[in-house]
Amino acid sequence: MVKQFQLCSLTAPCWLGRLLLIGVIALSGCWSQPSDQIVISGEATYDGKPIPVGELIFTPDTKKGNKGPQGRAKIQQGKFTTAGSGRDIVGGPYQVELKAFDGVAFEGRELVVEEGKPLFGSVRSPIDLPLKTATLHVEVTTHQDNPRMTLSVAP
Repeated sequence: MVKQFQLCSLTAPCWLGRLLLIGVIALSGCWSQPSDQIVISGEATYDGKPIPVGELIFTPDTKKGNKGPQGRAKIQQGKFTTAGSGRDIVGGPYQVELKAFDGVAFEGRELVVEEGKPLFGSVRSPIDLPLKTATLHVEVTTHQDNPRMTLSVAP
């Protein structure tokens, strides 16, 4: 006579375990990388000169139907890319916010401010990003002491 080994009977703890395992497997795809992520790289200037240090924040425009993730890109010597930032984006409508600094570290009240002093207050502008990797040119000009940001995309 051969004994059969039953891994799990119809007991509640076993079924809960199975249900939990199925749930984990089903949800594991939720955190995978979407195939529609794109990389945006380019240059950022202020009155024709490269922005020394800064950050671009790409916030999806949910009012226009973009449900993608928020992305970020650090600016160094006028150059930036979303690649490797851990905050990739998808194409579609976005609000882009720019924070720019002079890059000259100074002693603050409690610590050293490495990025330096702001060149201007943060500025925002809408853009419709393409569904593929592209180059973005960010240009900030001053008009009557008000910074204006112009965004242009090239494939």
